[in-house]
Amino acid sequence: MTQKGHGHDKPAAHVKPPYKRAQYWVDAPLQLQMVGFVILLIAASLLLTTFSVFRGVQETSISSRQIFHSLEWIKSALRAPLLLASAISLLAGGLVTLFWSHRFAGPLRVLSAGIARVRHGNLAVPVRVRTTDAHQDLAREFQLMQDELRKMVEADRAHIAEATALLESAKSTPEVAKALDHLRQACAKYHL
Repeated sequence: MTQKGHGHDKPAAHVKPPYKRAQYWVDAPLQLQMVGFVILLIAASLLLTTFSVFRGVQETSISSRQIFHSLEWIKSALRAPLLLASAISLLAGGLVTLFWSHRFAGPLRVLSAGIARVRHGNLAVPVRVRTTDAHQDLAREFQLMQDELRKMVEADRAHIAEATALLESAKSTPEVAKALDHLRQACAKYHL
């Protein structure tokens, strides 16, 4: 794309698309914690594998009392420790992933249930997540929003009660009776 100006063409300035994130670290502490868990898991797996291999080679070398061994002997000596270390690493990785996903995804499910309750007008049940879970700020903001909504509905109910009392004291006409019915139904679906 070029821009025309003063008799010659100039290349258009590179414009960053609006969908690109301006910041890579959205939640730096959480992302660094996740990276730390992964690095720790990989390091533990490598250490376990290295220890298993060296221990297996050492024990088989001692039991065979030979200095030099054939490639087949080394493969057979390393097979069992490598399989054991791999199985333990996979199990440990699965457990750490399960633990982390529970801490990470659990609060999102709690918030999802809270959103469904609010959608149906239930503002009485607070959203609770553990202090060790991720997304503490999101849960806190959601709870503040729910509290503010509850206060607004309570204030609207008070205004409606005043208006209803004023209308009941006015002359009774079909329009006033209809307005009273509408006022009585307003905010009735909310559970505070």
